[in-house]
Amino acid sequence: MSKTKNNKPILCAGHLVYDIRDYVEQMPQIDKTTFMYMPPQIGPGGSAANVALNCVKLKHNAALIANVGDDPHGKFLLKELKKSGLDTSQIKIIKDGRTGLSVILIDRTGQVMVIEDKGCIEDRREFDEKKIANSCWLHLTGTSLYWLEKISKIAHKNSIPISFDPGRAASRLGAEKLAKILERAEYLIVNKKELEALSGSASEESAKNLSKEFNLFTIVKNGHNPVFVCTTINKTFYVEPYTAPYVIDTLGAGDAFASGLICGKIEGMSLVEAIKFGHAAAAAKVMHPGAQGMPKRESVLKHFKL
Repeated sequence: MSKTKNNKPILCAGHLVYDIRDYVEQMPQIDKTTFMYMPPQIGPGGSAANVALNCVKLKHNAALIANVGDDPHGKFLLKELKKSGLDTSQIKIIKDGRTGLSVILIDRTGQVMVIEDKGCIEDRREFDEKKIANSCWLHLTGTSLYWLEKISKIAHKNSIPISFDPGRAASRLGAEKLAKILERAEYLIVNKKELEALSGSASEESAKNLSKEFNLFTIVKNGHNPVFVCTTINKTFYVEPYTAPYVIDTLGAGDAFASGLICGKIEGMSLVEAIKFGHAAAAAKVMHPGAQGMPKRESVLKHFKL
């Protein structure tokens, strides 16, 4: 499959956290002990960071807007991201800040449980308008309303395409509070729980109403089941996923999907083709541990033919 290299970066905005991943025999219960079946792992995490790093693996330029503290965890994250080739110039170091932290439990079926300390990741800050205007795409993830409104306003003013994956936290704000961001976005990426939190219902009719009200494509993920898509003209269809031969860790699969979708659209794919690319990226991801375990482009395409 041919691709078009983007010289301008894909800009991802939201959380960057220090991940501690524990692989457990079963999820813990009160007053009971659970044991790990493999050593714990550490590394960068957070939805925005995951998507940005995945885009680099898919051979696109990417940059990240995020906050870290000036503590050891923040220094570690910056060092790791710089090694990956990601543009870290818009990661702000917050003086005396506490870097975000996630403790993640993954059981043998690949299901996850997350305990998160936000620290300084949503602290208010200035955003570089020139950097945003010089991007080819903006991907917004679940963060504070202040961040979402400020960054999307700059991108929209500069005609930058916007995709929005609100995640659990931002979805709970509801469509009314998120209206300005939804009006500026071209693609809304949610799962059924997030759709229900946004609109009050997880139904397909609810997705259609969002597309009609905000003039955007609503893409509803459903685990290993087909993705439901509603277009700006209220046309609907499903796109079948790929089946991974085995599952180690589902953490970050949605972010892998988003990165494949974004890169596919930048490369000139149709929406269906781009979603299939997202499916391939997600299926490749679950075969590897860690939120950023998605392999490089060559491996994704080797396992899953588009």
